[in-house]
Amino acid sequence: MIRTLFLNEWRALLRDGRGAVVLAVGVVLALISSWTSASTHARQDFARNAATDAARGAWDERTGDSPHSRAHYGDYVFRPSGPLAKLDSGLEAVTGRVIYTEGHRQNSAVHKPQQEAASLLRYDRLEPSTVLQLLAPLVLVLAGFGVVSSERESGRLKLLWLQGVQPMALIMAKTFALWTLGAALCLLVVGAHLVFAEEIDLGRTVVFLALHFTTLWVVAAVVAAVSAWSRRPGTAATILLSCWVLGGIVMPRLAAMAATVAEPLPGRDAFQAAMEGDREQGMDGHNPRDQRRMDLEQQVLDEYGVSSRSELPVNLGGLIMQADEEYGAQVWDKHFGELEEHLQRQYSFAGFFSFLNPLQATDRLSMAVAGTGLTSHLDFLRETEDFRREMVRKLNEEDAFGVHLDANGKRRRTTTQDFYTGFEAFHYEPLSLGAQLSRAKTDIAALIFWLVGATAILGMTARRLHRGGVL
Repeated sequence: MIRTLFLNEWRALLRDGRGAVVLAVGVVLALISSWTSASTHARQDFARNAATDAARGAWDERTGDSPHSRAHYGDYVFRPSGPLAKLDSGLEAVTGRVIYTEGHRQNSAVHKPQQEAASLLRYDRLEPSTVLQLLAPLVLVLAGFGVVSSERESGRLKLLWLQGVQPMALIMAKTFALWTLGAALCLLVVGAHLVFAEEIDLGRTVVFLALHFTTLWVVAAVVAAVSAWSRRPGTAATILLSCWVLGGIVMPRLAAMAATVAEPLPGRDAFQAAMEGDREQGMDGHNPRDQRRMDLEQQVLDEYGVSSRSELPVNLGGLIMQADEEYGAQVWDKHFGELEEHLQRQYSFAGFFSFLNPLQATDRLSMAVAGTGLTSHLDFLRETEDFRREMVRKLNEEDAFGVHLDANGKRRRTTTQDFYTGFEAFHYEPLSLGAQLSRAKTDIAALIFWLVGATAILGMTARRLHRGGVL
């Protein structure tokens, strides 16, 4: 019986001019979003690869440097796109993708494709994830608000009871029909991605599909339930559109505002002042009058058993610069560690709103699956800082030990160009899917809560449907 009702529902949807228009608009948006996202990321990837090659070429071709000057010259690190960034670019557009790595300081990410963004909010650009998480639910609302209420208004519902149709079979068939409409759009979007994609991560793609299939089932169940409880289609449409606005637009911003109030971040000026204050307590590698530098200098002289810097078989400056760098790393770990903890607490606090809004849970999980969320960005920053520290350490050590005393007792540098060209370029390995999802347990629990709850609501609706329960 459910199969017959399901097929009848699809025939009615295709015969209904409104349903055909809604479906056509959904298909057009799905194709446009997939094409624009693929073309945009193709341009960005081309520019990133060209910039990466140019930066590496400039590093290899530069001559006449000392290791110290090369540390100041630095290098550029470019963040690759997430595994499924063409489906969901996540926070990549607002967090920056290029970091300048140099000695004695840590720089923040720059080159944000969306420089005008005021916050880490989403749904301000047309891409596949926007279609699936915001527009596909709207398609289900517009196509399904009268899926049961119109039957009641026309009197067909009583005829169905007389023909022996069971309420549970009816509500499940209509829900399943709505869900397959959303699933078709989802398959179309992901299928277009697979066509345009140069590389395919099948595991993440399957999880991405399963995630959005689950969300669309929740939406379809809510649409069918509200339609069944409403006396007229207009009432159902008003309720469902209000829910869509709340879930897709209002509540994500409310969650972000609440998290900001609950876990406020330090101001940029205050943060920089605190960093500089702690930094000044360490060793100044460029200030010969600094007492801490003088203490280290005496320690090195004693270690080598000489009385002056000119007698040292090593370059004292390199040792001092590395000591200064190590202290700066401690300062960075302290302050950026605290900042990261603030961001993580904000993110966790906002995650509890997923129990009130399934679209938010899906949004956050989608970024986790695509490798474009906050967790990925913070991991990239940590990997970049590790790369910077290792690069500067090697340069400082070469500055210190890449010398020898000639027959006249003068230090001569032994560093060759091969030393610089031997530096490996930065390579970022994204977090695995398991690592991403293990840090999204709240959102997974919230989506399961909505899946079970929405399905249970269908059972309650079926029991009330035959008794005529309406709003």
